[in-house]
Amino acid sequence: MRVCPNNALHPTFMESGLEGIWSPIMIPRVGYCEPTCVLCGQVCPTGAILELTLQEKVGDNQIPPNRVGTAFIDKGRCLPWAMDRPCIVCEEWCPTSPKAVYLKEATDHDRNGREIQLKYPYVDPDLCTGCGACEYACPVVGKAAIYINSVGESRSAKNQILLQRNGIKQSI
Repeated sequence: MRVCPNNALHPTFMESGLEGIWSPIMIPRVGYCEPTCVLCGQVCPTGAILELTLQEKVGDNQIPPNRVGTAFIDKGRCLPWAMDRPCIVCEEWCPTSPKAVYLKEATDHDRNGREIQLKYPYVDPDLCTGCGACEYACPVVGKAAIYINSVGESRSAKNQILLQRNGIKQSI
């Protein structure tokens, strides 16, 4: 956990039972997973964190990037969605190329009926790696308006946004 350059990894306590005490957990509000860093997998003594090459982590034209989760937007806390206030921080901090967090500009009206232009954030789950940079940088105090969930992580075939059952895709 000490090798993490952004202080994203912290010890768990009872989140995964007695056997999981002191296992690493990523807390994106405190720090995010640096896309070009693979140190944690190199030093993990138990294999709880996969040892990845930089190419395996970020992906290329042949292999997809390793994913630790997916970002979701809480529209009730997001400044453009909930309060008609401009904010593009999550899109600015998104390190993927093309960006997983993207903006759609729209014309809306404030409570007094004045026309306003806002950029609303959206997440493309096919591009999001769950690095947490967006959650880390979110300017909303307390619980972030964009957060990382383990859904979509590479290491679990069952923890996906869409599952196939009997050949039919179903949303979770």
